Amino acid sequence: MNKRKITTLLLTAVLAVSTLAGCGAMPDTNASDSLEEKKDTPDEETKDTASSDSEDSQEGKITLRVVDWSDGSAGQREEFHKKFMEKHPNIDIEYTMLTVDQFKNTIVTMIKSGEGPDLFPIPVGLTLNTAVAEGWYQPMNDYVTEDFAKQFDPLSFEEGVTHIGEDWYTITEVMPTIQCLFFYNKDVLTEAGVNDIPATYSEFREACKKVTEHGNGNTYGLVDGGKQTNRMDVLARSLAAAAGGKIAATTKVLTDNGAAPYDTKEMKQALELIKGLVDDGSIHPDTINISAPEARELFAHGQAAFLCQGMWCISQWDMDYPDMNYGVIPVPVPDGVSDTYVQAGELSPWMGIYKQSKHPKEAAEYLMALYSEEYGYQPGCVSDGTFVSVIPSINEEYMSNKIMKDYYTIAAETSKTVPTLVKRNVKANDFYAEIKDVQPSLGAIVQGIISKSIIDYDSSLKTLAEESTAEWKRACEAVGMDFSDLEFPNWDAKKDYEDKDYEALK
Repeated sequence: MNKRKITTLLLTAVLAVSTLAGCGAMPDTNASDSLEEKKDTPDEETKDTASSDSEDSQEGKITLRVVDWSDGSAGQREEFHKKFMEKHPNIDIEYTMLTVDQFKNTIVTMIKSGEGPDLFPIPVGLTLNTAVAEGWYQPMNDYVTEDFAKQFDPLSFEEGVTHIGEDWYTITEVMPTIQCLFFYNKDVLTEAGVNDIPATYSEFREACKKVTEHGNGNTYGLVDGGKQTNRMDVLARSLAAAAGGKIAATTKVLTDNGAAPYDTKEMKQALELIKGLVDDGSIHPDTINISAPEARELFAHGQAAFLCQGMWCISQWDMDYPDMNYGVIPVPVPDGVSDTYVQAGELSPWMGIYKQSKHPKEAAEYLMALYSEEYGYQPGCVSDGTFVSVIPSINEEYMSNKIMKDYYTIAAETSKTVPTLVKRNVKANDFYAEIKDVQPSLGAIVQGIISKSIIDYDSSLKTLAEESTAEWKRACEAVGMDFSDLEFPNWDAKKDYEDKDYEALK
């Protein structure tokens, strides 16, 4: 039966575990966007979702509205909804899927108008504390069962991510896995005469150049969702980390030698590689105008040899292009560099129940079904290679996709946990709520390089570093946090940052 709170024993265990790193999505570090500051209007495709006309359509039957960005599991979600509505004939599901970039402004506008959906995730870059303070979510403790809570990996719960004290506000979607490995099309490389899989910057650039020259305007070295600043941010950060740089995961803040680490040698090396690909004509010309899902499609059609994205691509390709001959490789490293790692994924909040929902009980039933083996969504996503589930028993039984296993193995071998500011100082939640975006952001600078609107990226990086450092100092002062807390002097980028390392700084 439903309980008011998860047992104290469970929560104690949950809050004692060490922090994992999460899958970031949006590039800018501003987590403060209050409802009053947003003036954007919903996209056309969400108007029906935001409309009060979609309320209960007939007596005894309710409409549950759900909005998110889970395009990588669209097929599995459609099947889940069919099964859920069959078993709950009193509930209609109205589901809207957006891209990550569309989602943030859209959901803020919907909430500001009082028409928030019953279930929706936190926009990446916004903290749970801020969302709860703004009145976005209600605790789900009253509506979910103890058995539901017990099936989760304890590492999928974290204070300030899923919980605030004993109140459970959000469920994380997946266990954190890096989203920056490179998929490669084996047939495209073979046709271009590329026989060795590239491991270094120079090998990668040369492979892309060969493919582009051989493709003669039909095939290019690299394609990506350049329209999405978050994807460009991930690309730059992962390349810089693979070069040995100390830089936080996407949406997070860390300093290196007392400054925002955007104009470091490693970051310049990363952007030099991207600029070289542009100069060679090796980046697909549509890249700057397309989203990540569109880039995924072009890759599948053989229009590019490489794509930098996450595990979510695998299930979509297996469903739509089962004969595609492809594999996955680590992030390339600069020539002569070894034993470096990218930022491991950090645990991220995801779906929660809207505070003003008229149907919180039914919303909780949806969540429990979504994570249930019985309804097939989690097993389907794991077996298809969409993600690593937060339910350990499901991973053990259903992870059978070879490329998913390859991705998971490479991710584990080539990523390290980086320091997390919130674990060092609880005021970091206020800090993240306070900081404002500095533009052009890192992702926007990469977009500028690809579009050729930014030629002198060194100056852009220097300005970003200086202005970000100043903004972070201002935000620290505003919330009463010591700016030096942003620096982790005992951080070795070649090792996981562990609880003992946090203790050593006290």
